Amino acid sequence: MTISIHSPTCPRCFTQLGSLAICPTCGLEFVVLGGLLDHLGPTERETRAADVESFYTKSPFPGYAPGDDGPALLDRCRKAPFLVSIDAAVPPTARVLDAGCGTAQIPAFLALAGPRRQVFGVDGCKMSLTHAEEFRARAGVDNLQLVRADLFDLPIEKESFDFVLSRGVVHHTPDPDGAIARVASCVAPGGVLVLGFYETMGRAFHSFRRRLGRLRGGKPFVALDPILRRRDLDDEKKRIWIEDQYLHPLERILPLPHVLDVLREEGFQWVRTVPPVASGASLFDPTPEPSALGLFSLRAGWMMRGLSDPDAGLICVVARKKG
Repeated sequence: MTISIHSPTCPRCFTQLGSLAICPTCGLEFVVLGGLLDHLGPTERETRAADVESFYTKSPFPGYAPGDDGPALLDRCRKAPFLVSIDAAVPPTARVLDAGCGTAQIPAFLALAGPRRQVFGVDGCKMSLTHAEEFRARAGVDNLQLVRADLFDLPIEKESFDFVLSRGVVHHTPDPDGAIARVASCVAPGGVLVLGFYETMGRAFHSFRRRLGRLRGGKPFVALDPILRRRDLDDEKKRIWIEDQYLHPLERILPLPHVLDVLREEGFQWVRTVPPVASGASLFDPTPEPSALGLFSLRAGWMMRGLSDPDAGLICVVARKKG
């Protein structure tokens, strides 16, 4: 059975809205753009948030290939071990949130792979979500709802999602700790958060690459970047990678021990980090939490793989909310 949440569905109380711009149950207001719900509308955004939205309006990330459809996205995502492990671990009837979804390829994948899941993707960039909604409608992903909203003012009740993913967004905010806390508040007791961020030691080699690129007038050294060395990627994808990784207007790097402290304050328990990707076990199965020395060793390993790291120091913490 496929769950259909189109007509548009309120992300706060999950009432189906039809063509309404105001939720009849909770009173939440939207600008309705086809199947996309815009909670921000014409609201003037904080300067740095506006700068980030302007950046992604120019270069939506990640981009869709011409002619992408549901089977193409499923095939592409099923070649990524991390995404396969998420799909295997998220229950088939879970309520799922991707906070900071960009063009919503991951929530679209999770919705297509689990047609009984109820999936929401939230982002602040209207252009990224426009691309995402075009794909959602074209691919018939009826159990995915896209919402435009500010990460610090999410139109979402606390503790209302079984699984929350926020990968690659908190480090692009002026207050990463506040962003982590708001995303974490959406997770139901017993639910799981996968939080992805640029880790200080894991990002060290890429930070060095960025500085070298700036010395060359913004031109990165291709030989030092595993994405730019790939011959199977077209020039447009490489251009978007350069924009995102070398020219982003707002970036913070966060040490893993500090992020773990923030999550503990929000009531979360350690499960694991990625990398390494879980192999032969559920991504959500708990592993022993490392000592301080163990954490340093883990982070040093991330730093050492810098030249070959396709994620440029993006790591994920998997944590479960106590309940």
